[in-house]
Amino acid sequence: MLNNTEIIGIDHGNRNMKTASSVFSAAIQPLQTRPDNLENILEYQNKIYYVGGQVPVMERVDKTDNDDYYLLTLAALAKELKFRKLTSSKVMLGTALPPRRFQQQKDGFKKYLSKTKELHFKFEGIHYHVTLENVYVFMQGHVVIHTLIKDNSGFCLLIDIGGGTVDLVGFVDGMPDGNYAISDKAALYCINRVNEEMVARLGTSVPPFFIESFMRYGDYECPDKYRIEITKCLREYSSEIYDIIQSNNYNLDLTNMVFMGGGASIIQHFGNNKDRNVKFVTDVCANAKGCEEAVKSIMRARRKIQNERTA
Repeated sequence: MLNNTEIIGIDHGNRNMKTASSVFSAAIQPLQTRPDNLENILEYQNKIYYVGGQVPVMERVDKTDNDDYYLLTLAALAKELKFRKLTSSKVMLGTALPPRRFQQQKDGFKKYLSKTKELHFKFEGIHYHVTLENVYVFMQGHVVIHTLIKDNSGFCLLIDIGGGTVDLVGFVDGMPDGNYAISDKAALYCINRVNEEMVARLGTSVPPFFIESFMRYGDYECPDKYRIEITKCLREYSSEIYDIIQSNNYNLDLTNMVFMGGGASIIQHFGNNKDRNVKFVTDVCANAKGCEEAVKSIMRARRKIQNERTA
């Protein structure tokens, strides 16, 4: 809290919504009637929605083209306020967009999230009142490098493996150097690729959550034939990611690399990382936490300027 205002960061992912304390599926669907069980139920403007479920295996390029992410934002606010034992609060909201879309979409995304200042809604039967003081839109990855990594001096390459894309962003002393690269071989690609290989090699598909467990933890309780083949696929995928880095003229032996995003754990568990200068930010809530720290920095700087003017 800063000046009686809660600072909340939200990461609007293709697969999951994240706050500093929660992760939930970025899926929402309208309901015709209010169910008896109100778990994951959002009520807003006399409409009822179920939050969660299966997310389409695809990237949503423009998150403002319908109301889904606005409604998911309300659910995220409710989850974070519940964690903080609040139902009513002023809120400074921090969000982030991928580097490749930041300049083009930041103004529209801010307008999209700021369209109503006084918010009244229910989540899981609890009424929430949020006064939205302001919305800040940052660049994904930048908030992590700038606020959460203690030693960010010199050059480093951020490899953000999200659901829909892999973003390569160079940083010098914690600030973007203006060089960006992008690939579509991200986590969703990896899941689909592994499943295709399972069909080709073993004659059967496997559920996405099964593959994701391997991606996150490096293993999963299953018959050896699946473990062997999935491990091979994830090692091949990790090699593809390093090939992408190299193809963008980065020296794998000399570059300080920071992997983050949902796919960072794949490289951590299955990549050829020996003798390479690599760090892994595997906390899926890192962008949300970074957004909060970035907003706090802005507020402190403004307060310092005000104090100097009145001194």
